[in-house]
Order: sequence, then structure tokens, then C-alpha cells
Amino acid sequence: MHIEEIRIENFCSCASLHMPLSDFNPIIGYNNSGKSNVLRAISWMLRKYVLQESSFHNRAYPVIVEALVSSVNVTLLPANQQTQVAPFVQNGNIRFRRRQDAPGVAATQVRIEVFNPNTQQWANNPTGLDNAIAVLFPDPLYIQAMDDAADDVSRFAAKNTIGLLLKLTLDRIRANNLAALANIQQDLQSVSDHLNGPTRIQELNNLESQATTAIGDFFPGLNLHLDIQTPTFDELIKGATISLSDHPGFQRPFTSFGHGAQRTVQMALIKLLAAQVNQQAQQGATTVLLIDEPELYLHPQAIELLRESLKLLSTQNFQVIFSTHSPLLLGSKDVLNTSIMYKNAGGTVVRQKLANAAQTIAANPHHASVVFSIQNATYLMFSEKVILVEGKTEMMLVPDLFRMLSGQSLAQGKACLVETSSSSAIAPMLQVLTSVGFQPKAVVDLDFVFKTAPQNGLVSAQDPDYAACKNWFTANQACSGFALGTDGFPARKDSAGNVAQVLPEQAFELMAAAMPTQIGSLASQLLSKRVWVWQRGAIEAHLGIALKNDVARMNFLVQLNQNQNVNHAAHPADVAAFVNWLKV
Repeated sequence: MHIEEIRIENFCSCASLHMPLSDFNPIIGYNNSGKSNVLRAISWMLRKYVLQESSFHNRAYPVIVEALVSSVNVTLLPANQQTQVAPFVQNGNIRFRRRQDAPGVAATQVRIEVFNPNTQQWANNPTGLDNAIAVLFPDPLYIQAMDDAADDVSRFAAKNTIGLLLKLTLDRIRANNLAALANIQQDLQSVSDHLNGPTRIQELNNLESQATTAIGDFFPGLNLHLDIQTPTFDELIKGATISLSDHPGFQRPFTSFGHGAQRTVQMALIKLLAAQVNQQAQQGATTVLLIDEPELYLHPQAIELLRESLKLLSTQNFQVIFSTHSPLLLGSKDVLNTSIMYKNAGGTVVRQKLANAAQTIAANPHHASVVFSIQNATYLMFSEKVILVEGKTEMMLVPDLFRMLSGQSLAQGKACLVETSSSSAIAPMLQVLTSVGFQPKAVVDLDFVFKTAPQNGLVSAQDPDYAACKNWFTANQACSGFALGTDGFPARKDSAGNVAQVLPEQAFELMAAAMPTQIGSLASQLLSKRVWVWQRGAIEAHLGIALKNDVARMNFLVQLNQNQNVNHAAHPADVAAFVNWLKV
């Protein structure tokens, strides 16, 4: 049982937002995109409190947060609540929402409504529904990004982590150690008797008497009484504080440790709290764990351990929903189900999940590599501009070329490079990323125009320029020393299996030099579809790199950084035009 989808209306930056959910839900987006508002909205839906004006996107309209819950187990409820809730459950699903019509109303006006599948209407405050929700979904555990780890862990408060852990411990003491609890209470009563009761310490009585006499000199008949409150067992427990020791016998206050250590302890105790809450909840109930930026102050290795812990919790009657700025909290299997948020003039928007678009592509085994490429490009999830590239040279050199010619890094330009597994993956990856709201770009070698683009509808094989270039290969094969494959384009080996004297990439460079007008026309067609073609064959031809190896690439980078310009490239104007295209 978990929340299948959430709809948020008029809550903070979320004017109207719909987001599907699963068991494990990373939420990413730039600062101030609305990630925290989504977590707060879910918390409010599950645990009622009165919203003030600052929580209303537009105070003229109500705040409504709606949830669709799947696999509802009504047997968790008492018999009377089962009867009340059952009419609203259809195919194991129930849809309910919390609503507040105006800021600062009385708590009784923050109401719960449930959708009646029979009447197709919302029923207002059905009897016992709020209590039923509390059984199905115990109070969510909500940890905000700016919560002070020391306040959350080192001292008791009603709703902080250590406070909730101590409360659960007190409940277990009452259930399992009645004899010990009775002895403690008897001892506390003895303390109370010595302070205020029949066996009171004489010196305390003397102080009362002496103080009354002194006051009587000024106010005759006025008596002083010294009342010393004896703490209850609960109060003693709530007064507990946390310290840590990194060496045997040497304890230090929690606050004396660094933020990284504090946050690590906090996350560990949150995991412990989650496990204990789950044990106490009804069997089959789901606890929603909401964490805002759990990676704060953590070492990269600790972040990965935290990710695995959260994933484990999501398989154990927990629904984990968290915001993050760290790719380390996104495993390769999580990318497709990550919610990406951004803000436009209307408020917070959630992109369609990559999983929804990728299913169609993955259904074709030929394009299974597309999904793999996306899953292993977690950094694209944190970027607005996604640039797909075929080769290693682009991955190594484009970041420095971009920085040199634009004056900013790719990250500052909110862009990232994603290396595709093959040229055939570029078109479907463009399709997937476009369908979820990105405007991706691709950078391809010249052979892509002829061997891949026609199959994906990017260029017509009937185009006169396409045909002219293909005919050039046929006409010049013998004199130029390259081999042609069955498709009529350069191949590494001839029909007899002999390696060609001129390799395919060299043959395309020869054709490009002979047919610049036709190549320019075809490249323009692809440019209109956000695909940049290296018109001289490949990026190496434009840069003047003779060999495709790391030594040649590093030599180019060294000279780039020494010169602080690209004038040593074979065609610097081409490189500048490329970077300008990336910037737009």
C-alpha cells in the first residue's frame, strides 16, 4: 500500500501540480523550484494543521492536496471504520484529499474529503476517515533541510527525532517493564516525601519557618511555603541529552562534533526511528518518510550508504520521498523514476518521468541501449540543457572549449554532456528527452547524416544532396582506396574481407572536402532539429587532431590552456560557431 499519485492545488509555489509516486521517490530541481513545498504539502495532507496565508499560492482559492492510494488494506481498520471506508474503495484504491478554504481558519475547518466512485462526487468529512487515514498512514516522518541536527538529535522535543525515539521507548517500558516502572515510581515518591511530604528534610522546614518569620516583620500573618516539584519518570526521560564518544571512556557533547558527523548521526537515528515506527504501526500500514536534502554535510561515501538505507526502507512498508541536489543519491536504476521540478511563470512544474517515455523505446530490443545510456547519465537530471555526444573526444574537449569561448562552465550554463552508447541511440534519446520537457541537442559525426539519420526521419534518402554525396562515394571508390559496404557507404573491409587502405572516417572527410555545398544543406536540415553535424567529418578534423587517442586530445587541451584561445585549431571559426550554438 502506498500513495500512487499526488495532486497539489494552490499550496505555496504549487499552483496546480500532479506527480506520480512509487516506493522510492527522488525529487530534484534547482533551488527555489518548489521541491520542499511538495514535501510540506504531503506532510500536511497526512497530518492536519492549520495553514497560514504564506502557504496559499492565491488566498482567494482553497488549498487542496489529493492522494490516490493503491492496494488499500481495510482489514487494518477496526470493524466500524471498515464499514465506513469500504464504500469509497474501488479495485483496492481510495482517493482522498485535505482541503482548507482560507488562511488561519479554525482547525475544524481543515477538512478531509473522499471520492465516492459510485456517485463520482467528493464526500465531505465522512465519519472516522481522518482516524482511518492515521491507521493506514501513521504520522509521516518529515525532516526538513534546515533543521538543526543538534536540535533534532541532542535534546528532547515533542516532534524531533530523539523525542520520538524516547516516546517509543517509554511506550515499550510501560508495556514490558511494569515491575521496574513501579519501583522507579516508588523511588520517586520517596524523593517527593523527603522534599514535600511526611518525611521531609528538617532543614527545608527550618528554611520555611525562618523565611515566614522574616516576612512577618513586614507582613504579619503572611506565610511562605517552599514547594519542590519532583519530576515524573516521563520528565526524567525527556530531560535526556545525547553525547558521543569516539574513544572509549571519552564522551563529548553532540554539538562539539562537526556538521558532517552530526548529520550522519541524525540520518542513522532517523533510520532507527523509521524502523521502530514501522514495528509499532499496524501490520501492513505504510509510513511516509519525507526528507529534504538528506545529503547535507555528508561525505560522498556516506551519501551512497544513505541511499542504500533509504532504498531498503522503501521495501519495508515505507514510502520514501526526498529532495536532493546530489547525483550520488540517484542510483542508475533510479533515474527513470526521478521527478524533475522547475518553476515557470505559473509556479512549480514537474516534468514527465523518463520511465513513462522510455517504456516505448525499451519495448524495442534494438533500442534497449537507449534506456541504459539515460540511466547512467544522472547528471542530466540536474541540468536544463542536455547535449548528446557520440565520442570520447567531445566528452574530453567540449567542456574546456565551452569554458574558453563562452566564459563559463557547462554547469554554469546549466548544461551537461551525455555520451550515447552508439550513434543509433541518438534519435531515440532525443525523442525520450523531448517528450519529458527537455530541449536536448545532439552532436554527430558526418556519417550519422547518411547511415543513421534517414532511418529516423531526420533526413530523406531521396534528398538530391543526399543522393549526390552517395554517388560521390560510388564514383571515387576505386581512385581513393576506400571500400563500400552493401549500403553504398564506406566500410572498413571490402567484400573479400580485406581491410581498406582508407578507413571510413577518412573517406567521409574526403567526400566532405569535395561536396561542401551539399553537406552544408544537409547539416542545415539537421540543425533545425537540434542536431549539430561536424561537416568536415568529425570534431578532430575541425580541431586539427590527427589521431583519435588520449595523447593527441591532451596535447590539444594543454595548448588550449596555454594560449587561452582556440586559434591553434585547424578551423577555429567552426569551433566558435559550435559553442555559440550550444549556448542558445
